[in-house]
Amino acid sequence: MMKYLLIIFLIFILSCSNSKNNSNNRVEIILQDKDSMEIKKYDENVLKELALDSLKEFLSLPYDASGVWTAYEKFYSSAYKEILDKSRNIKNADDYVLSEPSLDFEFETTIDKVYSVELEGKKAHIEVDSSVYDRVEDSYSKARQTFVMEYEDDKWVISR
Repeated sequence: MMKYLLIIFLIFILSCSNSKNNSNNRVEIILQDKDSMEIKKYDENVLKELALDSLKEFLSLPYDASGVWTAYEKFYSSAYKEILDKSRNIKNADDYVLSEPSLDFEFETTIDKVYSVELEGKKAHIEVDSSVYDRVEDSYSKARQTFVMEYEDDKWVISR
C-alpha cells in the first residue's frame, strides 16, 4: 500500500512540475486493482479537436437510410440509445432506420464559427454560431448553440 502511495505522490510531483511547461498535457491514473495501475497521457487540445471533428461529421450526415444508420451506430451515446429503446422500442441501427426518424433530423445545421471547446470530465461543451435549416418549416435561421459531446468507448458521441 505504501508503495502505491509513493508512486502516486511521485507522479503527482512530476505532473505538477511539467504543468508549468505545458498546461495542455494531462495524466490520468487508473487503479484497476491492488496489483495493477495504468497511466494514460493525453493532450487536451487533441481531445478538443477530435470532439469538434466528430460533431462536424455528425452534422454533415444526410437524412437518408445510410445517414440515419451511421448516426445511431457512430454518434449516439449509450444513454440516448437507451432512451430510444424505452420510448420508441428501437433496439439497433436497423430498427432506427425503419422508424423513419424525421423529427430527429428536422434541422440541418452547419457550423459557421466556433467560439470555444471546453472539456469537463468526459464531456466537451462546444459553443458555435450556426446556420440552421428547418426541413419541416422550410426556413433558415442563425443560432448560437452549445453542443455537448461525451467521450464513450474511445470516441466522441452526442450526449443526451
